Amino acid sequence: MTPHSGYRWIACGSSLLLLASTMVMASMVFADTGKPALALAHFDFRDTSGEVHDQSAEHEARLTSLNETLHAGLAGNPEVALVDLTCEMERCTHRSPGLAALAGQAKAAGAQYLLIGEIHKVSTLIGRGDLAVLDLNDNNTFACEQRLSYRGDSDEAWQRMAQYTLRHIEESCLPLLGAPR
Repeated sequence: MTPHSGYRWIACGSSLLLLASTMVMASMVFADTGKPALALAHFDFRDTSGEVHDQSAEHEARLTSLNETLHAGLAGNPEVALVDLTCEMERCTHRSPGLAALAGQAKAAGAQYLLIGEIHKVSTLIGRGDLAVLDLNDNNTFACEQRLSYRGDSDEAWQRMAQYTLRHIEESCLPLLGAPR
């Protein structure tokens, strides 16, 4: 064994020890609050409307606004402890970096649950939002799964849909996670 390989073993061991201690500390912090610890992934967007006009910039801005609305609303909700994900990429979605990577990252950060979702523009005026809350301690089973529909493809319609989605998560999903009332 060369001196360099010995250093690698020390660095690797130190990294694993740091990761393990972070996981233990995060689980202790969230266990003390009595609130479910929820990690929120960014929602994805899919457009199968077949419209000729390219609206990708508008949809990207609306999707960013939706993700910000959900994050701000859940961060301010006293019934849940929101856990931040730190993806290395621009987005943290179930597609990129993928569900397995997201679930592992959320669990390592101390989350018990992971919220994922996708907005699907079906036609010019009809869309739907699919969301799921996964129980990370039960092999990523669904703790809550919903399909919501919305009408319109404007900033106002998306903002209404974001507020409705947030209310729906708070009213229909958080109680299923054992959130205190």
